[in-house]
Amino acid sequence: MKDTLTNRQASSKSDVDKCIRLRDELKQLRDAIQDISDKSKLELSFIATRKCKDKIQHCETFLKKNSLGNKVSITFKPNHEIIQYLSKLSCLGQIEHSTQTLMGQDNPNKVFIVQGKSEHNLGMSSDSEVCNICAICVLPQGQVLVADDNNNTIKLLDQQYQVVSHWSATGTAAGMCEITPIEVAVTVNGPDTNIHEVQFITVNNRQLVMGKKLQLQHLCRSIAFHQDDLYITSWTALYKYTLSVSKMYDDTSGYETGNSS
Repeated sequence: MKDTLTNRQASSKSDVDKCIRLRDELKQLRDAIQDISDKSKLELSFIATRKCKDKIQHCETFLKKNSLGNKVSITFKPNHEIIQYLSKLSCLGQIEHSTQTLMGQDNPNKVFIVQGKSEHNLGMSSDSEVCNICAICVLPQGQVLVADDNNNTIKLLDQQYQVVSHWSATGTAAGMCEITPIEVAVTVNGPDTNIHEVQFITVNNRQLVMGKKLQLQHLCRSIAFHQDDLYITSWTALYKYTLSVSKMYDDTSGYETGNSS
């Protein structure tokens, strides 16, 4: 369609240019005839008049051929083979998976391209085993926390990936997730098979500060946090725990709740 419009515009411009040229030639012949008014120049006057008549006839022919009343009609002729092919289809396609991207979040279907990598030694002198990272969490301000399950240790790294603080767990760390911009939650399973807990850790001035601890009755492995809810997996199950606190009742009478007057 674009090519057709371009061709029509080029053709119209050519016709306009030719019309202007014919007008200028007629004006030149008219001026020449007016200048030849002396009877002694009858031969020149005859030649000029003859050329003028020929040019007028040429202009009339051009105008008839390119009358403004002529309309250009453009008709789309479909490819019937395509129509026959499409008519046999039950649908144009099928959506196998659709993921809605929330504002402020990256597209989960986006392909990540590795631009480079570097190696760092996260071992400490107090480690009894080779460091093995089983979980990692990066806070918004750039602090990096890693869980070393070989040494039962949570390590805080600076921007040069040097260990600046650490916490030694009483059991084996398994998973870790961000709770707030300065707080993470770590799943820990103790040497006793009955000890399973979630330890909350706050990053304060390049130090790890222990917070509350959540005791559970099942094995704790991976952990995630979403809208005030904790999602924790065992080997075979997924558990949901709600962390938000809501006020159920507020006694404004001035008496302490639970006491009788």
